[in-house]
Amino acid sequence: MIMFNLLANDYGSSFFLNLGVLIIVGIIGGLFFHKIKLPKVTGYIFAGILFGPSVLGLISEDFITDLKLVKILAMGFIGFNIGMEVKGLILKNKGLEVILITLIQAFVTFVAVFTLVYFLAGEHNIVYALILASIATVTTPAPIVACMRGYKTRGTLSELVCPVVALDDIVGIIVFTLVLPFAIFFAGHEGEVVTFMEVIREPLFDIAFSVFIGLILGYFTSLVIKHYRHSDNMSLELIVVTAIMISVGISELVEMSDILIPLVMGIVITNFFNSQIVNKIKDNTDTILLPLLLVFFTLSGADLRLQSMDVIGILTIIYLFTRIFGKIVGTMMATYAVKENTKAKKFLGLMMIPQGGVALDMAILAELRFVQISQETGNNEFLVIGQTIFTVILSAVIVYKLIGEIVVKKAFEKAGEINHTDETSLDLLRF
Repeated sequence: MIMFNLLANDYGSSFFLNLGVLIIVGIIGGLFFHKIKLPKVTGYIFAGILFGPSVLGLISEDFITDLKLVKILAMGFIGFNIGMEVKGLILKNKGLEVILITLIQAFVTFVAVFTLVYFLAGEHNIVYALILASIATVTTPAPIVACMRGYKTRGTLSELVCPVVALDDIVGIIVFTLVLPFAIFFAGHEGEVVTFMEVIREPLFDIAFSVFIGLILGYFTSLVIKHYRHSDNMSLELIVVTAIMISVGISELVEMSDILIPLVMGIVITNFFNSQIVNKIKDNTDTILLPLLLVFFTLSGADLRLQSMDVIGILTIIYLFTRIFGKIVGTMMATYAVKENTKAKKFLGLMMIPQGGVALDMAILAELRFVQISQETGNNEFLVIGQTIFTVILSAVIVYKLIGEIVVKKAFEKAGEINHTDETSLDLLRF
């Protein structure tokens, strides 16, 4: 009885009790969705919705506001994580053909998604169009790699798709990094008449400053890591975490994006070391990033405004089908331009359909940035924009997850590159 009264009277004001409940419901939701072959992140979101203020109210609105620092820290870690994926050395090892195909199909996809979202999204159309179009350019390699290993594929399509997808992610990350400051600027000046110089001055300064500081921090952090690279994992983790915190702290101090500096720092570090050291750094940062993501995703579900789901549904449909159109048409145009053979021309676009982790990371960064601006300005419209972008991409990734493996396998089959007599266990496809 005493315990019941304690919970009834003090639950809403107890930060640690709220945090414990948030983590527990997130873990349960993630495990359940993993059992039904859907991403754990979806379970985190649904658990947050169910136990958040919109439904059961077990997670309080005040607690959601109290976790601002966790969201900002998560922003820095996610930005660093994305930057670690940009291995620039791949550009030295691949031909002009791969680069042209990647650039052309990414450009066509960006233009297609931007145009349709801009004309159909309604309110905040320029903001949604810029961010969704930039995220649309990236492709996840997981279903492709799993299918190639599981079926031991051989042929022109198999040789072409991996470098194109790898470069596609690099191009997408760069485009997103450049576009996000412009989208934020437009969000803060909607309905105003601004000059061209006003449009580009602030975002370009934000980008230039972030790149400069990120390069410096990345270089000096790399020197420290190099000195301690053979030390225990705890020392390495401490170095990286400290560097990320400093990068986020500088961003907060000068009131700029918490994303760009750690992202650039990650790019510098991943190109400073060989893959063995890079993987060791990733493994160590994941021990902090993964719990942060669990809290963030569950919190995002709890904070989701269910009344805006009609807008989200329309945007999701537009994004899903327009991105598929852009990838297929863009790839066909690109392969025709470089005189690639017929099979690759017909089926490479299908291979570019799946999306996953990188797209979700971008959506998280966009949402966190708009949440931060909403808290700074007191304008809830920014909060709605961030939540809408995240939910659209999450919904699309779930759909792509469900159809991705099927589409990739079908493309390899149509191209005649699957050897059914030499295939391994299909368990490789169940990731």
